[in-house]
Amino acid sequence: MHCLSRFFSRAGRRARDGARTLRRDEGGMIAVEFALLIPIAVLILVAEFTLGEAIGISRKVAITGRTLTDLVARRAVVSSADLTTILNASTQIIAPFPSANLKIVLAQLSTDDKGKTTTVEWNEPFNTTGLVNKSTFVLPAGMAQAGTWLIYAEVRYDYTPPFGAKLIPAVPIRYTFYINPRITSSVQRVN
Repeated sequence: MHCLSRFFSRAGRRARDGARTLRRDEGGMIAVEFALLIPIAVLILVAEFTLGEAIGISRKVAITGRTLTDLVARRAVVSSADLTTILNASTQIIAPFPSANLKIVLAQLSTDDKGKTTTVEWNEPFNTTGLVNKSTFVLPAGMAQAGTWLIYAEVRYDYTPPFGAKLIPAVPIRYTFYINPRITSSVQRVN
């Protein structure tokens, strides 16, 4: 019986020693797993931040385009000074994002009485080159209505991700808007 007691005593000590060794080994294993997972977790965090910022900019670009076309469509007459003021307001709409990356073309388009040709009546650019007045403009299919006018805005924002800006080129976020004038059939531009 004494022999059996010694056997169980030694087995117990070996089990305790083995458990201690296993705990030390688990600590090392956890450190290795942690070291492998940290870069992946950081990459996911950076991607989530970048995607969230891009979605925020996309929303601001859409609001900017809708607001600009609506402000022009509510007028019967618009001057160059009015257009400059309206376009400068876009910097407040796009805030807190920098307006240096914002490019806008605001114009009025007219479709002839046959509904075949659409031309640029007038336009005003912001941070970009404008359209050519009296030039032909191609509307999306089914949008041209004979003898009508549209207020048009193309808003583009070149988004540069904050991380890896030198590795990832700027991503253009672009929205195009068309709206009918509300007060009169067309908005007259005066200088």
